[in-house]
Amino acid sequence: MKKEIFTKLLTAFFVVAVLAVGGTLPLRADMPLWSFKGAKWYSMMESGNVMAGQENGVLMLDGATGKPLWTRTDLGEIKENEYTELPGTPLLLISDNSGWAQRKTRLYALDTLTGATVWQTDKMLGYTVEVAPVYQKDMIVFLTIRDNRMNKDKPDVFALKMSTGELLWQTEYPEKVDLYGVEKKKRGGAGAMFLGSGGGASDRFDLSGENPPIFDGDSMYMTYAGLHRYNLADGKLVWKTVYDVTDGSLKNTNGQAIVDGDVIYTSAQGIIRAIDKATGAVRWTTKDFGKGGIAEMQLFGDTLYGRMGGQFFSGKKGEWQKKTPIGVVALDKKTGATDWIYDGAKNSITNMMILPESNSLLIGDEKNLIGLDLASRGKVKEAYKIPLKFKFKVGAAATAGKVAAVAFGGVGGLFKKGADTTDNPVSIVRQENGTVVIRGMQHLIGFDPKAREIVWSTKYDAPGIDGWQSIVMTALTITAAALSQGAEASYSLRGDYNSAFRENNNFLNLMSEYQQFMSKKFTASKQSGNVYYVLTTIKGKDDKGAGLVGVNLMSGRAVNQIIFKDKSPDYEVDEAAGRLFNMNKGEISAFNIVEQVEQVENKDDDGDKK
Repeated sequence: MKKEIFTKLLTAFFVVAVLAVGGTLPLRADMPLWSFKGAKWYSMMESGNVMAGQENGVLMLDGATGKPLWTRTDLGEIKENEYTELPGTPLLLISDNSGWAQRKTRLYALDTLTGATVWQTDKMLGYTVEVAPVYQKDMIVFLTIRDNRMNKDKPDVFALKMSTGELLWQTEYPEKVDLYGVEKKKRGGAGAMFLGSGGGASDRFDLSGENPPIFDGDSMYMTYAGLHRYNLADGKLVWKTVYDVTDGSLKNTNGQAIVDGDVIYTSAQGIIRAIDKATGAVRWTTKDFGKGGIAEMQLFGDTLYGRMGGQFFSGKKGEWQKKTPIGVVALDKKTGATDWIYDGAKNSITNMMILPESNSLLIGDEKNLIGLDLASRGKVKEAYKIPLKFKFKVGAAATAGKVAAVAFGGVGGLFKKGADTTDNPVSIVRQENGTVVIRGMQHLIGFDPKAREIVWSTKYDAPGIDGWQSIVMTALTITAAALSQGAEASYSLRGDYNSAFRENNNFLNLMSEYQQFMSKKFTASKQSGNVYYVLTTIKGKDDKGAGLVGVNLMSGRAVNQIIFKDKSPDYEVDEAAGRLFNMNKGEISAFNIVEQVEQVENKDDDGDKK
């Protein structure tokens, strides 16, 4: 026994020593770290662990080792659309809607790290279509409908105490609201980028095409079928202002509402409204800015900026569609008067980013980064316009040497000739070092706002997977939408989860333990250099196929890669750990992304899209 313990300790020491000097264990990249058979579905959690659904329940697998952390067989079969991971908390919400035309729902809140039941309730009715945590109030708000096969319904609204599951209040939404087809369960973390590729009409519906509720003090505002204000203390409707918000089956065409003092700004069908917070009276309404809609709003000083147009997902057609006009409108926040309209963006537009230090608003279009002067009055001025140029290539054009191919099940048939490779910037994300990273389907750009120059840029080949454009567009758009909506979960991620939880010592301990666990993961992410994995074609001496390349967002350098062969991969990536998960025929496998990348200078540096 002592010899075995000594051997394990020596092995552990060797692992730590190798990793500490930046090396990797001599494990072939085409061999899985671990595999697990018998899964009906799987999902990577915020923690990096993997939940798997089985016929008789669910279990949680350690993301690093594949060892079962816990199993729950007492809940019966859980479908992939019957759970919600509550960001920033250890709570995993699982609903049981078993039975024909079931109205009553049994809801379990499990500790994602141990599988223990934190609380359970049977006070809710129907199928969940929206979950909104209110961390400051120790509250979760649920919207449910009678049947999730309906595309229009009056939702029921339930508020539960987050720490105990106690029903605080319930009410019915006064209007019927439009619901949107659910293509596939959106998984946690980075894995969301690989889902939602579409494929026609869905037979299940929820509120994923609209913005979640926003909370201000003791009030909740919901923008379904107009703007509705509720009292969080008792769930009573304070007032409502009804107007049409739906643009067919297109998702997320309206910007998230903004609360500013005694006014709330909303957008719907290309029209912006300023609504009195106390009474619900409309103070002013703009003209209709066109079919491009106002998908994003930002407030800076006395000016309200709205983004017109962009790419939107059609749940009915299962594809992304471009809506025009494309540009930015600036409004006087007090009167709604149009100060200026920028229509110089060509063919595409990213989310907006206000850069106070340079008094500019940054957007990207098909071929340029554009800084709009926030001091403009009456007529907009471009503070700068910088052509997109790419200094490096990764993927098939740049990779050499032996590349380990991970066979997920299915070889050949990956490359579709004549596939559309049009690429436009989609999202803008600011890094901790001040650099702004612009992401497109096939490129990454690092921009220094102070120097007003591109400090690094990389483009990579299109992958040979059918429908890849929609797969990647989903990821980028989710990122852009999250930036405009704000991250409510950041309260818990920072450890600032408010004194509301201190009423319940058990729940406070759960939150503390979970935050400690997650802080280690975030620390590891920072040490890895903030790596973002892009989907591309990789070519080696003996192999060619779709795969992932990890790009350091601080430097733009490609750092690692993995190639796989699969006609329809079902995978997720733990970016912090550099680990890939995939499921094929009920078998989940995990792989380390460790292959080194060769990156070459791009000779075609004129910024043209090839």
